[in-house]
Amino acid sequence: MALLRALPMEVFETPRPGDAWARCPLATAGDTVLIRAVAASIAAPKARIESSFVLHAPLELLARAWLLPHVPPYRREAARRRIAEIAARYAAEGPEIDSKPKVYRSDDAALSALSMALRGGDTDVADGALLFLTPRIPIERFRALLAEPILSLLGAAAHAPILLMLLEALPGRLPEYGALLRSPLRALAREADQRLTWMEAVPRPDGASAPALFDCLAAPPRVATSSNSIAPTMLAIERDGYAARILAAATCGMTVPTARRILLRVAALSMLLDDPAHAPYGWTHCFTLPQAILSLEDAASDVTRAVRIAATHTLGFRATLGRVRLQYPFSPQLQTGSVASQREPAAAAAAVINVGAAQHPSIRAQLVERAAIHADAHLVKYTVACLIAADRDPRESALYLAAAAYLGAWWEHR
Repeated sequence: MALLRALPMEVFETPRPGDAWARCPLATAGDTVLIRAVAASIAAPKARIESSFVLHAPLELLARAWLLPHVPPYRREAARRRIAEIAARYAAEGPEIDSKPKVYRSDDAALSALSMALRGGDTDVADGALLFLTPRIPIERFRALLAEPILSLLGAAAHAPILLMLLEALPGRLPEYGALLRSPLRALAREADQRLTWMEAVPRPDGASAPALFDCLAAPPRVATSSNSIAPTMLAIERDGYAARILAAATCGMTVPTARRILLRVAALSMLLDDPAHAPYGWTHCFTLPQAILSLEDAASDVTRAVRIAATHTLGFRATLGRVRLQYPFSPQLQTGSVASQREPAAAAAAVINVGAAQHPSIRAQLVERAAIHADAHLVKYTVACLIAADRDPRESALYLAAAAYLGAWWEHR
């Protein structure tokens, strides 16, 4: 931590051979040593949150750590420098709170206190209980116990499920990675009143045929919102019964695999076909939030509730940001040439669609390389999310790879 915090920001903004990072012992340490050092450096919550980077830092670290084993050797130094940069930037964000672990008679007592603190808005109790539990229980148990209470919460930009998904997806999970939950859980407790509720009181279906979920999301009626931030958007979506009218019948009895395929299809098509101004943030969240919520299916007591929460996030972005009616399948004009050579986002996506599955490993390698060395955390998280989705659903892999290629080219085009 001391080595990372001593690094000047210029070694990341204008890297040079032999600079302070190149001379740092962490530059030649193993990947696990570097990642653990960065995790320790960003675990303590900030006294004041001055930027969204503070809440995104744990997610960015885990996403970059997921990519790192797949980065080609000639890009590894640049990718590792990006990981170290997270710690240096975090240190520059201001003072951190004093860590005050609390003492409990048992793990169960601490877990009960943590759950009550999240519901009641007590940030200090939530943090103290987490500090007590982190060295005592494995990450898998955190995931199982936290999934249910956080599914409907909109605090911390509704990103806590993404963190739990990445903790589960990262190979070689280490106990201290649980401390990365500290900042998100404090934010959830602080904003405990911001949550989705419409799913809790949905009337039984009237027997009429249910509308297709894809059709409900392809071009939903527009909803005005005062802010494109996630919590105001989702609260506007459930206001006056809007989400219930659009989603209740369409999601009744739906399984998670079916919901995942439809929601991620809608999200990928939003990136590929809709307003490109929202590519870097709106359409990335349209994919990553529902995916993360549905990844917690095994820990959810009510699968339909989880499906409806995930669908609400998709609907939120479609109803506030969407400008076109989505069409499936995605059939772009024929595009030749490699994905990496395309500078127009639509051309990069079309190049993915118009090659055979045999070329997908090469495309994945290009996407990994681009994201691992890029400065933008949302591109990193979105690329990882698309690759995870492609692994899970090979039949849709071309669509997910095309969406990731589109966003990468969007950044390069600018």
